[in-house]
Amino acid sequence: MKVEFHRGRAGWRWPLLIVLCLTSLGLQAQKTPDIDPALLIDEEEQVTQEELEMENIPVDERIFIEPWNEVPYNRAYFTYTDAEIREKWDYLMRGLRMPYPSADYLRRQFEKYPFLRDGLEDFDGDFQSLEGRYVNVWRHFFAGNFQTARRLGLELGPIGEIPALFSQLLYAIYLADRQSVKYMMLQDMANRTERYFDLMEPAEDDPEMEPVVAVVRLGYAYAIARIAEESPVPIIVARRYISKIKNNAERVLEIMPDHPLGHAFLAGVDAGIMRRVGKFTGRMTYGARTTTVQDSFDEALTLAPDIPIVHYEYANALIYMNRKRDLNEAISHLETAMQLKPQFSMDALDVMYSYQRLREVRLYALNFRSFRLFEKARRTFSKHTDRNLTSVISGPLTTDMLENPDDYVLPERQ
Repeated sequence: MKVEFHRGRAGWRWPLLIVLCLTSLGLQAQKTPDIDPALLIDEEEQVTQEELEMENIPVDERIFIEPWNEVPYNRAYFTYTDAEIREKWDYLMRGLRMPYPSADYLRRQFEKYPFLRDGLEDFDGDFQSLEGRYVNVWRHFFAGNFQTARRLGLELGPIGEIPALFSQLLYAIYLADRQSVKYMMLQDMANRTERYFDLMEPAEDDPEMEPVVAVVRLGYAYAIARIAEESPVPIIVARRYISKIKNNAERVLEIMPDHPLGHAFLAGVDAGIMRRVGKFTGRMTYGARTTTVQDSFDEALTLAPDIPIVHYEYANALIYMNRKRDLNEAISHLETAMQLKPQFSMDALDVMYSYQRLREVRLYALNFRSFRLFEKARRTFSKHTDRNLTSVISGPLTTDMLENPDDYVLPERQ
């Protein structure tokens, strides 16, 4: 295979990043004799010319029509009436910070920003009825009825797309069986949110619309980040994932400096960069700093200490930056996340994944001297089997899965 390094803003970084990553892996892999590091490097890092030239992952629309997996809990626990949603709104939105879609709020925004009517079906000017339709989409999102929330939300234009696409995001990360389906769903979310950037720019300084603009950018960046975290380094560089993620993470906090998930995400971005290319290269090439990670997580926990995803992302960040040095603190954050009582789908799935991630962390701590080798083994397994390792319905990664990946390969999609 011949790989051509294309010129562009990040073109000069190709040789540096790839050599540093592979060299670092090779040095650390010597400590773990039971896995062949050459196999991991070849399978995980090798990409085709077609993949390098591909700007976005192609999306097969059938994934939205096929029946989706159910959440692994009784949705009745989180199915609320209109009155309950109104009463609980501030708590349910303590992370996303979306404004309640009241009739008066919608009327004001539609007058200021006519593009919000784009794609809105069956609207006759009755904003009270429209409020009910938006609340109904959020009801399905809160309960975990994600496929219905997506379908109904896409009928309600840009405002409806937010619960629709965050439903898609949660499904992709936590419920999709296949890594390939997860990637397509995340790419579709990135595609749909990116097209609103220019349209929403005039609303960035509008206090009533700032939360909407921030959450759209957050959704875009989060989707790209979830693709990038499992992608080979050449793909990350060729598609400019890091600049797309980091620029939007910073933009979210410029728009809303008190956004708790914005702070946690920015911290996770810098930690994720260090995870893939190391502290030195991350700092010199992309400005990723441990101080940013610490300060941003401190701010996120100050703003919203009871959001499970903040704790488990903090745990991940500690491991990404310091490997086993802060392992006990990382485990403590995962255990904290597991003990939080969820009141809607997002928190419930985050709590479930915290338990699954804790099992993975213990697998790493007990069986691997090198974190990079564990990560390579994990990504190689997922690529070989097409299994989504963040799914909470398929169980955590095990030693047997890593040693016998052929036993876990999913059949090809028809």
